Amino acid sequence: MRTVARGLLLAGVLTAGVLTAGVPAALSTAAPAAEARAGAAAQAARDYDLGTIRSSRKHSGHAKAKLWITSFSEKHFQAYGSLYDLDRHPGHCASIRATFHYLEGGAGRSPERRFCASHGRSRVGYLFESKGEIRSVDLRICVADGRRGPVSHCRTETVRDEDLAW
Repeated sequence: MRTVARGLLLAGVLTAGVLTAGVPAALSTAAPAAEARAGAAAQAARDYDLGTIRSSRKHSGHAKAKLWITSFSEKHFQAYGSLYDLDRHPGHCASIRATFHYLEGGAGRSPERRFCASHGRSRVGYLFESKGEIRSVDLRICVADGRRGPVSHCRTETVRDEDLAW
C-alpha cells in the first residue's frame, strides 16, 4: 500500500510539473524556490563536467579547480566551478583565469580570480563568461604569491568544441 501511495504521489508531482512547464511564471502556482531548483537542474543537465584541473606540482603545494562549462553554441559561453588553495605555504594562493578565443577572431581575457585558504574555508566559487560565441577557451590555473603578487607553477587547459564528443 505504501509503494502504491508513493507512486501516486510521484505521478501527481510529475504531472503538476508537466502542466505548469508551459505556463508563464506569473500564472504558475508552483513555489518560486521550486522553479529555481528546476531551472538550475535543467541548466546543469546541459552543462559539461570536465573534472578537475591542477596547477603544476613542482613544489610541495598546488592549486586545483573543479570545472564545468556550458555548450559552445551558447551566445555567452560560461566556465564555472570551485577553486581550491592546496598550498601549505603561508601567503600562497590559488589563481585561475580564462582566455576566450572568439569565432569572429580575437581573444578576450577574464579578470583573474584568486583564493587564499583561510580558517576553515577550503574553496570558493568562480564564474567566467564570454562576450560572444567562442571557438575555444584556455583556463590557466596557477599558484599565486599572495593576493597581488606574481603567479608561478601554472598549467593551461584548452577546451574546444570538437573535444566534447557528447
